[in-house]
Amino acid sequence: MSSYNTFARFYDYLTQNVDYKVRSEYISNFFSDCKRDGKLLDLACGTGTFSKIFSDSGYSVTGMDNSEEMLTVAQEKCGGKVELIKGDITDFALPEKYNFCICMLDSINHLKDIEYIKKCFECVYNALDYGGIFVFDVNTVYKHKFVLADNAFVFDEEDFFLAWDNEFKGDNTVRILLDFFVYNGRNYDRYSEEFYEKAYELDEIKSALSGFEITGVYDELTQDPPKDDSERVYFVCKRK
Repeated sequence: MSSYNTFARFYDYLTQNVDYKVRSEYISNFFSDCKRDGKLLDLACGTGTFSKIFSDSGYSVTGMDNSEEMLTVAQEKCGGKVELIKGDITDFALPEKYNFCICMLDSINHLKDIEYIKKCFECVYNALDYGGIFVFDVNTVYKHKFVLADNAFVFDEEDFFLAWDNEFKGDNTVRILLDFFVYNGRNYDRYSEEFYEKAYELDEIKSALSGFEITGVYDELTQDPPKDDSERVYFVCKRK
Protein backbone atom coordinates (compact mmCIF):
# COMPACT_ATOMS: atom_id res chain seq x y z
CA MET A 1 0.00 0.00 0.00
CA SER A 2 1.20 3.52 -0.74
CA SER A 3 2.55 5.64 2.07
CA TYR A 4 0.37 8.52 0.82
CA ASN A 5 3.04 11.05 1.82
CA THR A 6 1.43 14.06 0.15
CA PHE A 7 -2.04 12.55 -0.17
CA ALA A 8 -2.35 12.49 3.63
CA ARG A 9 -2.04 16.27 3.75
CA PHE A 10 -5.01 16.79 1.45
CA TYR A 11 -7.00 13.61 2.03
CA ASP A 12 -9.72 15.12 4.19
CA TYR A 13 -10.23 17.97 1.76
CA LEU A 14 -10.50 15.61 -1.20
CA THR A 15 -13.02 13.38 0.58
CA GLN A 16 -15.39 16.15 1.66
CA ASN A 17 -18.08 14.45 -0.41
CA VAL A 18 -17.95 11.36 1.82
CA ASP A 19 -20.68 11.58 4.46
CA TYR A 20 -18.82 9.80 7.24
CA LYS A 21 -21.62 10.28 9.74
CA VAL A 22 -24.20 8.58 7.50
CA ARG A 23 -21.80 5.74 6.77
CA SER A 24 -20.95 5.32 10.46
CA GLU A 25 -24.62 5.13 11.40
CA TYR A 26 -25.19 2.58 8.63
CA ILE A 27 -22.29 0.46 9.86
CA SER A 28 -23.32 0.68 13.52
CA ASN A 29 -26.75 -0.72 12.65
CA PHE A 30 -25.03 -4.05 12.08
CA PHE A 31 -23.77 -3.89 15.66
CA SER A 32 -27.27 -3.51 17.14
CA ASP A 33 -27.38 -6.98 18.69
CA CYS A 34 -23.95 -6.58 20.24
CA LYS A 35 -22.38 -4.49 22.94
CA ARG A 36 -22.73 -0.93 21.66
CA ASP A 37 -19.78 0.44 23.64
CA GLY A 38 -17.40 -2.42 22.86
CA LYS A 39 -13.89 -2.46 21.44
CA LEU A 40 -13.63 -1.55 17.77
CA LEU A 41 -10.68 -2.01 15.43
CA ASP A 42 -10.55 0.41 12.48
CA LEU A 43 -8.28 -1.12 9.84
CA ALA A 44 -6.65 1.18 7.27
CA CYS A 45 -8.00 4.03 9.38
CA GLY A 46 -6.32 6.73 7.29
CA THR A 47 -6.77 10.16 8.82
CA GLY A 48 -9.02 8.74 11.53
CA THR A 49 -12.44 10.17 10.71
CA PHE A 50 -14.32 6.90 11.29
CA SER A 51 -12.21 6.25 14.38
CA LYS A 52 -13.15 9.62 15.85
CA ILE A 53 -16.88 9.21 15.13
CA PHE A 54 -17.03 5.77 16.73
CA SER A 55 -14.93 6.93 19.68
CA ASP A 56 -17.25 9.90 20.22
CA SER A 57 -20.16 7.44 20.15
CA GLY A 58 -18.74 5.47 23.08
CA TYR A 59 -16.68 2.75 21.45
CA SER A 60 -13.13 2.00 22.59
CA VAL A 61 -11.32 2.40 19.27
CA THR A 62 -7.98 1.27 17.95
CA GLY A 63 -7.00 2.57 14.53
CA MET A 64 -4.37 0.90 12.35
CA ASP A 65 -2.73 2.21 9.20
CA ASN A 66 0.53 1.64 7.36
CA SER A 67 1.12 5.35 6.68
CA GLU A 68 2.82 7.42 9.35
CA GLU A 69 1.62 10.56 7.58
CA MET A 70 -2.02 9.45 7.77
CA LEU A 71 -1.60 8.51 11.42
CA THR A 72 -0.11 11.90 12.22
CA VAL A 73 -3.25 13.57 10.90
CA ALA A 74 -5.40 11.04 12.77
CA GLN A 75 -3.57 11.68 16.03
CA GLU A 76 -4.31 15.39 15.84
CA LYS A 77 -7.91 14.77 14.83
CA CYS A 78 -8.67 12.21 17.55
CA GLY A 79 -6.97 14.15 20.34
CA GLY A 80 -5.53 11.12 22.09
CA LYS A 81 -8.90 9.41 22.51
CA VAL A 82 -8.08 6.69 19.97
CA GLU A 83 -5.19 4.25 20.16
CA LEU A 84 -3.34 4.49 16.85
CA ILE A 85 -0.99 1.79 15.56
CA LYS A 86 1.24 1.69 12.51
CA GLY A 87 0.75 -1.73 10.96
CA ASP A 88 0.19 -3.84 7.87
CA ILE A 89 -3.45 -4.97 7.65
CA THR A 90 -2.30 -8.26 6.08
CA ASP A 91 0.18 -9.09 8.83
CA PHE A 92 -0.71 -8.12 12.38
CA ALA A 93 -1.40 -9.65 15.75
CA LEU A 94 -2.85 -7.68 18.65
CA PRO A 95 -2.71 -8.46 22.37
CA GLU A 96 -6.44 -8.00 22.98
CA LYS A 97 -9.68 -9.12 21.36
CA TYR A 98 -12.19 -6.80 19.73
CA ASN A 99 -15.98 -6.88 19.46
CA PHE A 100 -15.99 -5.15 16.08
CA CYS A 101 -13.71 -4.54 13.13
CA ILE A 102 -14.28 -2.20 10.20
CA CYS A 103 -12.27 -1.62 7.02
CA MET A 104 -13.79 1.18 4.99
CA LEU A 105 -13.62 3.15 1.75
CA ASP A 106 -12.30 0.39 -0.51
CA SER A 107 -9.18 -0.24 1.54
CA ILE A 108 -9.50 -3.94 0.70
CA ASN A 109 -9.14 -3.01 -2.98
CA HIS A 110 -5.59 -1.86 -2.28
CA LEU A 111 -4.54 -5.46 -1.61
CA LYS A 112 -2.88 -6.77 -4.74
CA ASP A 113 -4.28 -10.30 -4.89
CA ILE A 114 -6.69 -12.66 -3.19
CA GLU A 115 -3.93 -14.24 -1.10
CA TYR A 116 -3.29 -10.91 0.62
CA ILE A 117 -7.01 -10.56 1.23
CA LYS A 118 -7.02 -13.99 2.87
CA LYS A 119 -4.12 -12.92 5.08
CA CYS A 120 -6.00 -9.78 6.08
CA PHE A 121 -9.14 -11.75 6.92
CA GLU A 122 -7.12 -14.27 8.94
CA CYS A 123 -5.64 -11.43 11.00
CA VAL A 124 -9.12 -9.98 11.55
CA TYR A 125 -10.43 -13.40 12.59
CA ASN A 126 -7.68 -13.69 15.20
CA ALA A 127 -8.29 -10.14 16.45
CA LEU A 128 -12.03 -10.58 16.99
CA ASP A 129 -13.70 -12.19 19.96
CA TYR A 130 -16.14 -15.04 19.31
CA GLY A 131 -19.25 -13.60 17.65
CA GLY A 132 -17.38 -10.41 16.76
CA ILE A 133 -18.66 -8.42 13.79
CA PHE A 134 -16.51 -7.52 10.77
CA VAL A 135 -17.84 -4.94 8.31
CA PHE A 136 -15.94 -3.88 5.21
CA ASP A 137 -16.70 -2.40 1.82
CA VAL A 138 -15.21 -2.93 -1.63
CA ASN A 139 -15.32 -1.21 -4.97
CA THR A 140 -16.84 -3.54 -7.53
CA VAL A 141 -15.56 -4.87 -10.82
CA TYR A 142 -18.28 -2.79 -12.51
CA LYS A 143 -16.96 0.41 -10.92
CA HIS A 144 -13.40 -0.30 -11.95
CA LYS A 145 -14.31 -1.09 -15.54
CA PHE A 146 -17.00 1.50 -16.22
CA VAL A 147 -16.57 4.34 -13.71
CA LEU A 148 -12.94 4.65 -12.66
CA ALA A 149 -11.18 3.25 -15.72
CA ASP A 150 -9.26 5.77 -17.82
CA ASN A 151 -10.94 8.78 -16.24
CA ALA A 152 -9.15 11.93 -15.16
CA PHE A 153 -10.10 14.54 -12.56
CA VAL A 154 -8.75 18.02 -11.86
CA PHE A 155 -8.86 19.94 -8.58
CA ASP A 156 -7.91 23.61 -8.93
CA GLU A 157 -7.82 25.06 -5.44
CA GLU A 158 -6.38 28.20 -3.87
CA ASP A 159 -3.17 26.63 -2.53
CA PHE A 160 -2.80 23.51 -4.68
CA PHE A 161 -3.61 22.00 -8.04
CA LEU A 162 -4.19 18.26 -8.43
CA ALA A 163 -4.26 16.19 -11.60
CA TRP A 164 -5.80 12.78 -10.82
CA ASP A 165 -5.43 10.17 -13.55
CA ASN A 166 -6.87 6.64 -13.56
CA GLU A 167 -5.49 4.05 -15.94
CA PHE A 168 -7.15 0.66 -16.38
CA LYS A 169 -4.42 -1.97 -16.41
CA GLY A 170 -6.48 -5.11 -17.01
CA ASP A 171 -7.25 -7.82 -14.46
CA ASN A 172 -9.76 -5.38 -12.90
CA THR A 173 -6.88 -3.20 -11.72
CA VAL A 174 -6.74 0.59 -11.88
CA ARG A 175 -3.50 2.54 -11.58
CA ILE A 176 -4.09 5.85 -9.84
CA LEU A 177 -1.58 8.63 -10.39
CA LEU A 178 -1.79 11.84 -8.40
CA ASP A 179 0.21 14.91 -9.37
CA PHE A 180 0.05 17.65 -6.74
CA PHE A 181 1.27 21.17 -7.43
CA VAL A 182 1.44 22.90 -4.06
CA TYR A 183 1.87 26.67 -3.74
CA ASN A 184 4.84 27.57 -1.55
CA GLY A 185 4.27 31.33 -1.48
CA ARG A 186 6.16 32.12 -4.68
CA ASN A 187 5.66 29.18 -7.04
CA TYR A 188 4.52 25.56 -7.02
CA ASP A 189 6.24 22.41 -5.79
CA ARG A 190 5.30 19.18 -7.53
CA TYR A 191 4.66 15.94 -5.64
CA SER A 192 3.54 12.66 -7.20
CA GLU A 193 1.83 9.65 -5.64
CA GLU A 194 0.96 6.38 -7.34
CA PHE A 195 -1.01 3.38 -6.15
CA TYR A 196 -3.19 0.59 -7.48
CA GLU A 197 -6.67 -0.68 -6.69
CA LYS A 198 -7.87 -4.11 -7.74
CA ALA A 199 -11.51 -5.19 -7.83
CA TYR A 200 -12.57 -8.75 -7.05
CA GLU A 201 -15.59 -10.81 -7.91
CA LEU A 202 -17.87 -11.05 -4.89
CA ASP A 203 -17.63 -14.84 -4.88
CA GLU A 204 -13.83 -14.53 -4.62
CA ILE A 205 -14.19 -12.40 -1.53
CA LYS A 206 -16.75 -14.75 -0.01
CA SER A 207 -14.40 -17.70 -0.49
CA ALA A 208 -11.66 -15.82 1.39
CA LEU A 209 -13.82 -15.36 4.50
CA SER A 210 -12.96 -18.69 6.08
CA GLY A 211 -14.00 -18.78 9.73
CA PHE A 212 -16.68 -16.14 9.25
CA GLU A 213 -20.41 -16.42 8.81
CA ILE A 214 -21.42 -13.95 6.12
CA THR A 215 -24.61 -12.41 7.49
CA GLY A 216 -25.15 -9.90 4.68
CA VAL A 217 -23.82 -8.57 1.38
CA TYR A 218 -25.43 -5.25 0.47
CA ASP A 219 -25.49 -2.58 -2.17
CA GLU A 220 -24.01 0.62 -0.84
CA LEU A 221 -25.80 2.06 2.21
CA THR A 222 -28.86 -0.14 1.71
CA GLN A 223 -30.25 -3.46 2.86
CA ASP A 224 -30.63 -4.52 -0.78
CA PRO A 225 -28.56 -7.22 -2.50
CA PRO A 226 -25.88 -6.03 -4.94
CA LYS A 227 -26.98 -5.16 -8.46
CA ASP A 228 -25.13 -5.60 -11.73
CA ASP A 229 -24.20 -1.92 -11.65
CA SER A 230 -23.45 -1.60 -7.93
CA GLU A 231 -20.32 0.48 -7.43
CA ARG A 232 -19.66 -0.30 -3.77
CA VAL A 233 -20.71 -3.34 -1.77
CA TYR A 234 -20.72 -3.88 1.99
CA PHE A 235 -19.94 -7.23 3.61
CA VAL A 236 -21.19 -7.99 7.12
CA CYS A 237 -19.59 -11.01 8.77
CA LYS A 238 -19.58 -12.70 12.15
CA ARG A 239 -16.64 -14.57 13.62
CA LYS A 240 -17.59 -18.19 14.22
